[in-house]
Amino acid sequence: GEMIFARQLLKGDVIERARLRRASNEQVFGVQIATNDIEEGVGAAKLAAAAGADWVDLNCGCPIHEATRRGLGSAMLRQPVRLP
Repeated sequence: GEMIFARQLLKGDVIERARLRRASNEQVFGVQIATNDIEEGVGAAKLAAAAGADWVDLNCGCPIHEATRRGLGSAMLRQPVRLP
């Protein structure tokens, strides 16, 4: 699986939607969701489940700038009360 930005997925972004596709050789398929909004996270998790994800997790450790500049990934740990 891949990390998916929940907000973009819910807006119908084609790249984020493509990340919900299970490869034919994947026996286990999981989706990691990057969000800081509960409603968006739940919506993205529902789409992942509908796409056949075996598991979903919330990204709270990714240090990449693309995530942290949006207040996602490891930036979430700076304000644990905001964790959904």
